[in-house]
Amino acid sequence: MADANKLKRFRLSSGKPNSFTLVELLVVVSIIGLLAALAVPATQKAFASGRTGKATGNLRQIGVLLNTYASENNNFLPPLIRWNDIDGTWWQRVLSDSAGLPVKPEMPNLGKRLVEAFYDPILIKGSHPYGDFGGNQAIIKDYNPWVPGSDVNAKGISLGAIGLLSKKVVVASAEIPSGVPCKGSWYFQSEWISQGSSFGGAKPSARHGGKALCLFADGHVEALDTQNMSSADRRKYFLLPQDE
Repeated sequence: MADANKLKRFRLSSGKPNSFTLVELLVVVSIIGLLAALAVPATQKAFASGRTGKATGNLRQIGVLLNTYASENNNFLPPLIRWNDIDGTWWQRVLSDSAGLPVKPEMPNLGKRLVEAFYDPILIKGSHPYGDFGGNQAIIKDYNPWVPGSDVNAKGISLGAIGLLSKKVVVASAEIPSGVPCKGSWYFQSEWISQGSSFGGAKPSARHGGKALCLFADGHVEALDTQNMSSADRRKYFLLPQDE
């Protein structure tokens, strides 16, 4: 009898296992879907954080280029642009030429023209050919030969005129107005300072966790809430002391 029971148990244990029921399969699929839903935002956040870190490094490189240029040019920053000679004097081109960095020729398809330091990795598509970090037009001033009196800014602004360098933004992540195929911008207009987030032209972009990455004149990078910034703070951070 004992041997018969052993044989019976062997036969039962060696039989084929039962198949999963439909309910069990649905439960497993639901769990996998839930885990995926939790993992995707975390992964996206990690990627965004990594790109923001790289963008911060790019801005610091721009800060080194700006300060190196100033030290070699009697403490003057480059002009934003000379509108009568657009290709040769936009500020990133001036910095690139001064540092011996390569610049690609003008391309009809709006391709990138500069080294990667001038571009924001958060913008996977839609970069501006001249860069995604905008020069502050109120400090890195443009030179327009058709505007009376604009010759005074032909050399750009002296670092000595900026005031406390750690308090003035010279470059920031910037956006171009809607309707243009570029998402980034190579400068932001000084009118934004008086009009704030309602301004429809090129302005600082809050594409890094709801904030704009800002390069200060002393070379440090800080994320600022430019969308909700008060007009007093916009003047404090983005205007020359005599213009506040």
